[in-house]
Amino acid sequence: MSAPSASTNGLVDRLTTAQTQIPEAERRRILLDSAKQVGPAIFFSLVIIVVSFLPVFLLEAQEGRMFRPLAWTKTLAVGFSSVLAITLVPVLMVLFIRGRLTPESRNPLSRITQVVYLLVLRLCLRFRKTTLLLNLLFLVVTLPLALHIGSQFMPPLFEGSSLYMPTALPGISIAQASQLLQEQDKIIRTFPEVDTVFGSIGRSDSATDNAPLDMYDTTVMLKPRSQWRPGMTYEKLIQEMDAKLQFPGLSNTWTMPVENRLDMELTGIKTPLGLKIQGPNLEGVQQVGAHVQQILSAIPRCDPFLPSVFRKAFTSTSK
Repeated sequence: MSAPSASTNGLVDRLTTAQTQIPEAERRRILLDSAKQVGPAIFFSLVIIVVSFLPVFLLEAQEGRMFRPLAWTKTLAVGFSSVLAITLVPVLMVLFIRGRLTPESRNPLSRITQVVYLLVLRLCLRFRKTTLLLNLLFLVVTLPLALHIGSQFMPPLFEGSSLYMPTALPGISIAQASQLLQEQDKIIRTFPEVDTVFGSIGRSDSATDNAPLDMYDTTVMLKPRSQWRPGMTYEKLIQEMDAKLQFPGLSNTWTMPVENRLDMELTGIKTPLGLKIQGPNLEGVQQVGAHVQQILSAIPRCDPFLPSVFRKAFTSTSK
């Protein structure tokens, strides 16, 4: 229920109660008195809802980018609703609410919900120990789930597609880049889990995506999991694709479309974490990059496809 409708219901309930005791001639005064009576409670209840969304503004990184617009939208909507509930709604009630209102007790839907609620309430009060034990049982059942949640606020989401973004050496020609793109698409289409493949190279018409000619963007739409080979997972599929898409001078990067956009907005690169090495000569940068690659490859939880991204970064940031 929205904030304006909640405030209207509260005022209407107060008006209905008053009209059963006061004649119609005093309708205007009843409306204003009812608004004054329930207005502060409605206002502060909506303010509490606004305050409950304040922790969302403290989120950072990927979850902050995704949920902060929702928090702003909800906060502004409820905030303005709390103001309208004590300013505009009473005026509209005076203009539009006329005649004698039907009491809530005569509403069939309200009577049904009240009967069900009172039945459950009486049972809980009659068997209080059983009610407490059931609630404790549900709490105990959720403890194993809480232990497996982990520390990551928002785990990676399977989007049903993959984004293949290899990077070539600077100075590649248009003809060679087009040929490599066609060969990549042909190889990707050979996998039975792939539905469609769409690749692009170079700069698009958008000024916000000024990608160079050596950057490839290939969107791979995957079939439903029920049509995949038995035992095939997304990780295994990416590993098989990466093994067949090994071209000289290309550094493979695998991600997902939405995840990639969020990562690039947060870090400016294709991955959530990036390492930039600078040095006086290219040979020194390559040696340090190879050493870092060995260290990262030995980390069990490190993505196996990240070293290729780092290798490309090492060869392109020397000074």
